[in-house]
Amino acid sequence: MKSKDLQNIALSKCQSGDTSTKNFRDLNGGIGLRTIKRWCQMIRQTDSITLSSPPGCPRSARTKENIQKVKHRLRRKKRVSALKLSMELDISDRSVRRILKNDLGLRAYKKSCRTITFR
Repeated sequence: MKSKDLQNIALSKCQSGDTSTKNFRDLNGGIGLRTIKRWCQMIRQTDSITLSSPPGCPRSARTKENIQKVKHRLRRKKRVSALKLSMELDISDRSVRRILKNDLGLRAYKKSCRTITFR
């Protein structure tokens, strides 16, 4: 079942007066008890389960626009360091590295020197 379906079931059960523990048992543990309790509290306060705004701080650096900028820049010239890329696009180097790794699925190309040991 989709999350929206489960939310609608929990909504109807909470509005009919069932407790959150009973809802948890009826749903056979498909959703955690804390989640159902949170949903029931939201229903009591606002009569709906929908969030007014997404939780957490808003994204400022890893926006879709910045991800597209990095992606477009890499299409033009493939081998560029994250530091140079951050200076060109005016984004912090850490954010550029997060975009490269998490959003675009790329890895760093920096080579490291290692000593070879024979056994």
